[in-house]
Amino acid sequence: MSAPEKNTDFDEAYRSDVGHMMWTDSNVPTELKNFIRQNSPLNALELGCGLGLFADYFSKEGIKITAVDFSAVAIEKARNRVREGYESPRFHTGDVTNLKDISGPFDVSYDIGCFHCLDEPGQMKYAREVNRLLKPGGMHLIWAMDISPRRMPLSPQVIEKVFGQYFELVSAARHYRREADSHWYRLLKKKDKS
Repeated sequence: MSAPEKNTDFDEAYRSDVGHMMWTDSNVPTELKNFIRQNSPLNALELGCGLGLFADYFSKEGIKITAVDFSAVAIEKARNRVREGYESPRFHTGDVTNLKDISGPFDVSYDIGCFHCLDEPGQMKYAREVNRLLKPGGMHLIWAMDISPRRMPLSPQVIEKVFGQYFELVSAARHYRREADSHWYRLLKKKDKS
């Protein structure tokens, strides 16, 4: 299967026992755990939640989490993984470039492997949506491959170009993850100038 682009492609991959394994995590990355500790959010937004492992972790940590994915199949599986004993994540099937059914503000937001799947116009819409939903001074964390599944190069300069109107790039840490050169990006939402 080639890199998925449409929600039906992602649905097909998530219906399979192995079709999504190249991007599905089995552990919560240290970077995400540190992100929680350093920001102490009360609520959070996850973009591209897949099977809900990270949203489930946030909920267990007592953080109210709204999690979005393009694939209805992934969202159904994410809802089925939730256990009793803590507040369940709020899962939504949706397009991260148009989140009209979600309202903020959120203390933090994050994306581990979604942004790099978007084309350039999609990246710009995504940045506008994160800006709309994140509180001023809130932090957005992204993990993205240096060469996207669409074969587009991604770099700190690209991230600054896409997000610069709304965010300050606080850090860009090189990483090798999922057998790919990549970066963890931290973006701080600029405060209103009013």
